[in-house]
Amino acid sequence: MKEVDKKNNIRTILMDPQGSALQKYKMLTVGDISMVSFVFYELITWLLGARSGAIGILLRRKLYKRLFRHVGSNVIIGRNCIFRHPSKISLGDNVVIDDNSVLDARGCENEMMLADGVMVNRNCAIQSKGGDIVIGKGVNVGAGSQFVSWSGIEIGEGVAIAGGCYISAGSYRMDDFSTPNAERQPYSNGPVRIGGQAWLATRVTVLDAAEIGEHAVISAGAVVTGKIPDKAVAHGNPAKVVFQGR
Repeated sequence: MKEVDKKNNIRTILMDPQGSALQKYKMLTVGDISMVSFVFYELITWLLGARSGAIGILLRRKLYKRLFRHVGSNVIIGRNCIFRHPSKISLGDNVVIDDNSVLDARGCENEMMLADGVMVNRNCAIQSKGGDIVIGKGVNVGAGSQFVSWSGIEIGEGVAIAGGCYISAGSYRMDDFSTPNAERQPYSNGPVRIGGQAWLATRVTVLDAAEIGEHAVISAGAVVTGKIPDKAVAHGNPAKVVFQGR
């Protein structure tokens, strides 16, 4: 069990008696970058974030690339998307991020990486409170899905994730009754790993340290708490293997 460093926690930053409101906002949104870069971030996201149509897509493609660690070719960013700590985010070629999505790399040790051909559909949230997030080539993330990393999330190539799925790699200590729930120490037993070509059906939940093998299928509404082998079909809460392919 690994305790999660709380220095990047929203509550920790906001409740710190030191620092101005502007400094706290800057740390939450972009991190420790120059004031010039911060002003640029604020200006172009304010001007272009909600702009609709082809003009909005084209302008975001041209100007947003200066925010990120790396941006490949033909990247499409929809309206009202929020990028926190974008200097830790890398986007490969042909990545699509649909309207109203959030990419928050605040807790990444190295980076949040979306490889070539990743499609993040609308109203998704991908957040790191600790550990890196790596999403492999050709992954499709369905609308309204949420990923929260505490010690890392690794998703292999070609994974299909349906709408409303939830990945949460971490938990809170439940044995400390003297501390309010919101202030308890978070911990993680390890990263979430999803093998290549796996399929997560609608509203699947994947919890701390779970592993899903290559070509595995997780049925709708299942809750994965342990290890699902390659080419298996799993169902239920907690998810159990109901079929094992060869």
